[in-house]
Amino acid sequence: MKESPKEQDVQHRLLQEFRSDTFSQAYYRVYCILSRGMKEGDISFPLQELDTKLWSALNLLGLPSPVRIMDFGGGTGETMEPIYRKLDALNKQMIISVEEPHKGSLTEYMKLIENIGKASIDITYSGLFQDYYGHSVQDLRVMKAYPQQLQDRVLAVHVLYHLTSIFDDPFDPYENMKQAISAIYAILKPGGQMVIALHNHAVSLVGAASLKCTEVFFPPKLANHKLLFEVWQDLLLNGGIADVINASFTTFKATVQQDEVVIHVVLPTLAEVGTAVSIGCFNGRCADQSPFDERVVQFCMDYVKTDGYKHGLYLDSEGMWCYPLKTNYITIKKSANE
Repeated sequence: MKESPKEQDVQHRLLQEFRSDTFSQAYYRVYCILSRGMKEGDISFPLQELDTKLWSALNLLGLPSPVRIMDFGGGTGETMEPIYRKLDALNKQMIISVEEPHKGSLTEYMKLIENIGKASIDITYSGLFQDYYGHSVQDLRVMKAYPQQLQDRVLAVHVLYHLTSIFDDPFDPYENMKQAISAIYAILKPGGQMVIALHNHAVSLVGAASLKCTEVFFPPKLANHKLLFEVWQDLLLNGGIADVINASFTTFKATVQQDEVVIHVVLPTLAEVGTAVSIGCFNGRCADQSPFDERVVQFCMDYVKTDGYKHGLYLDSEGMWCYPLKTNYITIKKSANE
């Protein structure tokens, strides 16, 4: 495929930007490009439909005030802002708690809450999700990582990718997922719900590019990468997490519901598409301060040019590059065990 001068310029600029990044900095750079591509959306599934999907999954209308919500990996709060605005318009009081390791994003989230009349902040925690592993609720409250009250809703929207890195030693994605979900479940009220959103990378251009990148640059870790996808599939996408939770929390019963949507990420250049799909190479490394190798992004840029079409990449009528991204909304309800 012959590259236009614009394509070459964008590719050169992006690679230069990554050259002095840490893994953490590179992750946020990639995340911003992917987010922009998702916001562009496509006419068959505009991004506001995702707000509607999340609103439906949260099932908030019947809850009395105040509604207590904890958002794990909340970012800047951009994902939840439309939900909070709807609750505010319905005259619902909200008490919001947030875990978010990126301090700049956490500050933005707090500002957002301060600008919503009926919302207030309970606790904020700037540590990693991994800090919740193996601790009791009491320990976490001493760490100011948990609110004092049980929660109506707990969210983990596009954050569970960061629980495990293929470079971890020991590598145990099953145990990491079990500990993370158990930590979330522990602070739900009976009748409460957790909502998990997860891109199914294993069946997308993101997963294909990241697996191939691992095979080329880190071949001893390829089995780990494949196992990571298998754990996501078995525990979350196939609902196996319910059995895991119920074995640990015998007083309650966890039930799982799931919904799936497909959106199309839209970006003007293949270089930006390649950068966006490289996000699959950052699993578990969003807080890693070691130097980033821009060859990872270069590889993914090259991969979308040669193999992207095999995974749904196409050029639309307006000259924009698009690829499908499957998103699963997983709702886990906590009920008293009869």
